This record gives sequence, C-alpha cells and structure tokens, in this order.
Amino acid sequence: MKVGDLRVFNSQIGWYYSNRLFIVLYIDEDSAMVQISFPDTGFRDHWDRINLLHDSKPVPVKKCP
Repeated sequence: MKVGDLRVFNSQIGWYYSNRLFIVLYIDEDSAMVQISFPDTGFRDHWDRINLLHDSKPVPVKKCP
C-alpha cells in the first residue's frame, strides 16, 4: 500500500464502509496509521495499516483507450 492507492472495502465490512471506495492520503511509518479519504463525501478517516490491508482490496485504475 502506498499514498495515492485507490482501494475499496470488502463487502463483509460494516454497513458504513461496505464496498466504499477510498484513496490513501498518508501513511505514518512510525505508528502504522493510514489516513484515507472517501471521494464521494470528502470524509477523512484513520485506520491501522494492517487492518486496512486485510479489510480492503486494490482497485485497478482503468485508462481510457
């Protein structure tokens, strides 16, 4: 995981986060906290990097032909 990654929460996560798309904004290497932003609302949240990797999956960036 790196800053700028586009990810989506797995479907088994709670109702608020389920299938929500987010962008990784900041990774604190000392505490393993990750700041994320939801593009649809602009809301920002903090997650533990290990939990975030387990609870989400990468979204491929599709380029227009």
